[in-house]
Amino acid sequence: MNTVAGSRSRRALAPLLSLGAVFTLAGCGEAVTDEEASTAVAGEVYTDDNCGIATEYTSVPDRAVSLTSNATETMLELGLEDHIVGTAYMRGREIAPDYAEPYGQVPILSSEQPTMEQLIDVNPDFVYSGYPDGFSEKNGHTREQLGDAGIDTHLTPEGCATGPVEVEDIFTEITTIGDIFRVPDRAEASVDALRKRLDEVRSRVGDEEPVKVFLYASGTDSGATTGGNSMATQLIEAAGGENIFGDVPERWMSVSWEQVAERAPDVILVREEGTTPEYQSPSVAAKIADLESVPVIAETPAMKNKAFPTITLSQLQPGPYSIDGIEHLGRQFHPSAFE
Repeated sequence: MNTVAGSRSRRALAPLLSLGAVFTLAGCGEAVTDEEASTAVAGEVYTDDNCGIATEYTSVPDRAVSLTSNATETMLELGLEDHIVGTAYMRGREIAPDYAEPYGQVPILSSEQPTMEQLIDVNPDFVYSGYPDGFSEKNGHTREQLGDAGIDTHLTPEGCATGPVEVEDIFTEITTIGDIFRVPDRAEASVDALRKRLDEVRSRVGDEEPVKVFLYASGTDSGATTGGNSMATQLIEAAGGENIFGDVPERWMSVSWEQVAERAPDVILVREEGTTPEYQSPSVAAKIADLESVPVIAETPAMKNKAFPTITLSQLQPGPYSIDGIEHLGRQFHPSAFE
């Protein structure tokens, strides 16, 4: 049985794990323990209709590979580290502190995209990517190619979304992964705990005037930022902010500095890239220096007040760690509401 400790939401799962995570399979009416799940589900079918690909699961995936931090964290949130035979494509991003201990037992196949050979070497039966480029023609492992090799796949739905997404989609994804791995009670407990934290932030910032936010990812000639179709915009809004480009129906895009100046942000939210030196470039300090070198935005409230809150790239990727990101943003946008 997995040991789960150290996470606010994972702690909510501890009673379930210690009792063997008893749950009932739809259609059979029999309670089964976590240890019995992979054999008890024989003949039971769960269909995952995911980004245009329908996959039928008649048993629990036993050899999963997770690509990107949010996919890994979703599995660790559910106590599924014993089902992970490898992870990759972290690119120096931090794993959420709450998951550091179980993450330590997960083999790292590559810091970048793994090759098809690296995937095949660990004999996976399930590959889970948090972002669409986790399934890549360039690297020889699209979802179709993996399917042809007998490997099931799943993509976090934001990766194929063509319109706005919602924070609620994070909870739906946790529920889906819980269904695939036949741990619905763990997923329910996780969602309840995470939603409680989200509601607490919303309660604290609900009466505050929204802070006008420009999310700055990178760039000097123009600014790379996020539009209304991204989860980043939803995290900003949940924390009591307003994305100044939230009316643009894009996920990530570039804007001119004149457009930024016209929309006059109160704060410029600087995205932190990674935790290892090769992926910290440019650093937050370097990004702020780049912003200070742009004359046209010098008179915006954000620049005049040197208002540069931060958020990590890992927190921006839709997953359980995003709730930490919302809490972090709320404290920076509305510090008095958290005193």
